[in-house]
Amino acid sequence: RPPSWEDSHAYAALNERHSRCNVSECLCPAGREQADEEGPWQLLLCCSCAAEGTHRRCSYLRNSTASWECDSCAGLGTGKRQS
Repeated sequence: RPPSWEDSHAYAALNERHSRCNVSECLCPAGREQADEEGPWQLLLCCSCAAEGTHRRCSYLRNSTASWECDSCAGLGTGKRQS
């Protein structure tokens, strides 16, 4: 049980999963927040930081690509696919 002086919602943001496409030009007709279970609008989170996401189509990723790393983690301009 948390201490009585601690705000019960102080850490609520830590339980939230990143849920938007951060690519500069999102191609999804339904918008950045669209996240399908599979296919071109499946949202992949950065495998290193999980703080950025991309739709498969927006980063030209194949359905067989299992993970993705954002530019910040991979090094600027080198956002890379991982299998």
